[in-house]
Amino acid sequence: MPTNEAPKKPGRPAKYGQPMSDTMRAASYRTRRREAASAAHENLKEAAPAVLLAALVRQFKALANPDLDHAPVTRELAGLIMAELCERYEIPLPRSPGAI
Repeated sequence: MPTNEAPKKPGRPAKYGQPMSDTMRAASYRTRRREAASAAHENLKEAAPAVLLAALVRQFKALANPDLDHAPVTRELAGLIMAELCERYEIPLPRSPGAI
């Protein structure tokens, strides 16, 4: 039985009506990942593990050159991300003597 459909071309489908170059596709991918990592703190329970790890790396990089105004928030967010990952994968965290 012959079909009237043209055979599909191999490769990635075109976006926005024209094919994307590999450079544009990679830049788009990096942007999506960066945005997902930035938004991870809004809903830690729903974020994918890779997104949480990327957000944690981002916080550690921010702490490498601390801004005194944002350092406490950065530390707190890094702690929340680590706590979420440890809770999700049942990793016990040791408590420091002064922790509640």
